[in-house]
Amino acid sequence: MASASQHPSRRFVIPPTHELRFELESPTDALSITLVSGFAELFGFELVQGASYGFSHEQRGAVWAPGVNGEGAEVEVTGSLDTVYVASESAFSTYFNLHLSLSRLRLLARPSSFAMTRDLSQPDDEVAPPRVLVVGERGAGKSTLVKMLANWRNRAERATCGTAKPASGITLVNLDPSDGLWTVPGTIGVVNTSSIIPTSTPAAPFGTSFSSGPPVPFPPPASSSTSSDAPPPYNPPINPDSYAPLLDPLVFFAGHLSPTVNEPHYDLLMQSVADAAKRKVDEAGMGSWKAGWMVDTPGEWVEKKGGGWERVKAAVRAFEINVLLVVGTERSYVEMSKLMSTNKTVTVVRVPKSDGASDPDLPTLSRLQSLQTRSYFYGGPPLTQGLLSPFSIIVRLSDIRIVRVGEVAGTHAPDSALPLGATRLTRDTELVEVDLEGPRAASEVVNRILAVPMAEEERDGQEKVVKGPVMGFVWVSALDKEKKKITLLSPLPGRLPRKTLIVGGIDWIDNA
Repeated sequence: MASASQHPSRRFVIPPTHELRFELESPTDALSITLVSGFAELFGFELVQGASYGFSHEQRGAVWAPGVNGEGAEVEVTGSLDTVYVASESAFSTYFNLHLSLSRLRLLARPSSFAMTRDLSQPDDEVAPPRVLVVGERGAGKSTLVKMLANWRNRAERATCGTAKPASGITLVNLDPSDGLWTVPGTIGVVNTSSIIPTSTPAAPFGTSFSSGPPVPFPPPASSSTSSDAPPPYNPPINPDSYAPLLDPLVFFAGHLSPTVNEPHYDLLMQSVADAAKRKVDEAGMGSWKAGWMVDTPGEWVEKKGGGWERVKAAVRAFEINVLLVVGTERSYVEMSKLMSTNKTVTVVRVPKSDGASDPDLPTLSRLQSLQTRSYFYGGPPLTQGLLSPFSIIVRLSDIRIVRVGEVAGTHAPDSALPLGATRLTRDTELVEVDLEGPRAASEVVNRILAVPMAEEERDGQEKVVKGPVMGFVWVSALDKEKKKITLLSPLPGRLPRKTLIVGGIDWIDNA
């Protein structure tokens, strides 16, 4: 293994309230950052002096020196240094002031007297905690803002609780199916967490879910002999403290990367996520109720076309939003203010976009989504979590039923072409079975991700399968129509827990 001395290393001084930005432009680029002195944090995750934190897989990030006691920080960076620089203008101070404002709302929050006593004579005098919806253009840094606000809140909660009692968590909601925050792309979901979420690679930006048990730590990279004088690629040191935390999210399978592919189904799922968020808060107790929740949204929602504004209003109703954060342009802020002008319970706040935030191009986004899917089955990358061991299982076609939600776009005539007075029998929220022995079976299921629903179709009915959460995912590697068998990659061995599996439009190629 190449030593760190074979790779360029440089020290940077970060003045108070400044930030050190880095952008890894290639999948093979990597770097590590070591805090030498002072106080610094990465998206709300406090760095420990002397510890090295690795970054890879086109990660972009910023180490911020908040200026504790008027001091900055000094860091040592090793590896790919081409796009590492200190920025004097930082939006993070504004973000931290926003955190302080939300903290004040949490201190003032109290349940209604009726909710506390269940006495009908008591008034409904609830002072609601901050229930935050974050909107903005794609690449504006919405998810990063949510992560920072969650980390700051959880750090403050831990400091308050100490070791006397477990710290309560905050509820995080993801409504952008292209993100795949906790499992695979094509999903939305909710989690309640008290963890401080680190950042190392884009594979698990908000932690990762349990799949096939505790991950095994990655072994050190094997040394490779080469005749070239050039050093081998830099492998940052593995720091288990910066592993993505294992969380227990409730995940719903939209089946597509955009909410506009099957809008009726997405709307059903969004309401299910809202109901699940309220249940999680009720189960977690008063501390989590006071913490409120933060909802991350797709970038399309700031545009009127495509129904984005209508979804903002629907989310405000479903999640009982009282704070709407608009990240980015003044135009978006003005439009959202007009949209909420008749809702006096919602405060619209403009939040500046960080100069370090940017929208990845489509090839980069595709690579990151593939990396997330691979991470779900195999674990890793090394800087995120350890190794996992998926299983290849063969299932008889008679033992499985693969369905999709609604018709596939383009496979039926438009409503205007139907006979006069006729209506379409299959709605966009009904289950349509895939003919696994038909001529199009291979193109419809091979290399596709299948969701395993929590609901059992025969026992619970189609509706709960369509709008309910899923327990996990499998991947179709082969379909043998002659032998009437299908080969699946599964996180767990043995029989599938459900006969009905849901297919969408999420493809993945296993290059392992």
